[in-house]
Amino acid sequence: MQKENNGNYTLPFLVLLAIGGSVFAMHYGASCMLWPTTWGRNSGTSWELAFMGFFFTGLLLPSLGYFAVEKGGGPLFTLASKVGPKFAQIFGGFTVLIMGHLFVIPRMSAAAWDALSKIFGWEGSSWIVLFIFTVTYYAITYWFIYKQTAIVDKVSKILVPLLLLMEVIIISKCLLFPIGEPIAKMYPDHPFAYGFLNGYQTMDLPAALMFAGIILTDLRNRIKSGNKKAIFNNLVKGGIIGFIILGVIEIGEFALGASTGSVMADLDYAKLFATVVLEQFGMAGAMAFNVALVFAAMTTAIGLTAGTAEYFVDASKGKWSYKTVAIITLVVSTLISVCGLNTIIAWTAPILNMIYPPCIALVLFIVFFPPRFAGAMKGACYASLGWGVVEAIKGYMGLFGVENALQGLYNIVPGADIGFGFVIFFIAGAIIGHFAFKNNDADYDNPEPVDLAA
Repeated sequence: MQKENNGNYTLPFLVLLAIGGSVFAMHYGASCMLWPTTWGRNSGTSWELAFMGFFFTGLLLPSLGYFAVEKGGGPLFTLASKVGPKFAQIFGGFTVLIMGHLFVIPRMSAAAWDALSKIFGWEGSSWIVLFIFTVTYYAITYWFIYKQTAIVDKVSKILVPLLLLMEVIIISKCLLFPIGEPIAKMYPDHPFAYGFLNGYQTMDLPAALMFAGIILTDLRNRIKSGNKKAIFNNLVKGGIIGFIILGVIEIGEFALGASTGSVMADLDYAKLFATVVLEQFGMAGAMAFNVALVFAAMTTAIGLTAGTAEYFVDASKGKWSYKTVAIITLVVSTLISVCGLNTIIAWTAPILNMIYPPCIALVLFIVFFPPRFAGAMKGACYASLGWGVVEAIKGYMGLFGVENALQGLYNIVPGADIGFGFVIFFIAGAIIGHFAFKNNDADYDNPEPVDLAA
């Protein structure tokens, strides 16, 4: 480890690169691997503007999560506790359950099954085959995470090279020898707004607040001095490197997708990307792509499982063991994942809309506002959570066939129909909270951080 003139320790670049590679891999997952290609195709000749919109919500905002963890002194539970214990229990608990056991982790194995079943013709198989596959999938996931201090090394040495090599080869060939050409955008919105709103769908901001705990554990093991400033500074450096890698890959996928518009205007997501690979590399390439998709989904499952376990260890103040929570998480995820990818996605979207607005409020206040605005942060977070609940209710009522549920409310809330309904609640909550909670300011500039020496 190197020592800078100001006394702050920094890890060697190759070590930071390995940490950044792990950050990239965990965020890359199945959604970041597949969705940008479709967004680029849909944007056509305007894909650059769409990417700029995506940059703010899909890359910049999630990367700020690592700055928030650095400034706030710890990952999700520590940050949520800055608002208050009730908020940490309600919002933090819901976020971890949704990103963990109940929806997002099961979605990863379901996506992996969807990819492999197409290769080997398992689509009509009995539930027993699916169950065996899922148990095996999560057994491998557990191998990656059972030792907390080894997660980054395993991911960076095994999964990162595989994913990066595949993406570089696919994107390079597709851009050098495009199979089509961009067409006019396929949606009525402004391209920037289209990319901006779709960037939320990756759910990388709440994921960042969970993944950060994994990186902190790794850094605590590497920096034997226990220098807290060095640990958090290197967390931010690793996060920046990871999102630079992710950004380069995503801009390549937007461009790749745009190049297919004139010949593949009727395919989306996995089918679009897989068909492009089939056209460029033949059946062997398509099979390799689907295998890579399995491992891309696994990197996110690894990060979220470990992050879920870290959260409950923090929330229980060490009463629950990391391994016990990780095993419980994977068992529950196994049971839910056999419901199938389409079912999981349908039931995931509304609840994800609930947790993203308060995440934004929490991160923006911790990163950009001084401690005297802690009351405003509390008001903004609770108000944003309230609007998120409205979004979730509307989404679930839609699943039950009540298509115009709460539409009257949406008609009077500015920006609600295009995904910005939380903004007015964020602002109003911050103003009210600044005065209502003025005597309850939390010092998030000099926090009581997680015990990094434990």
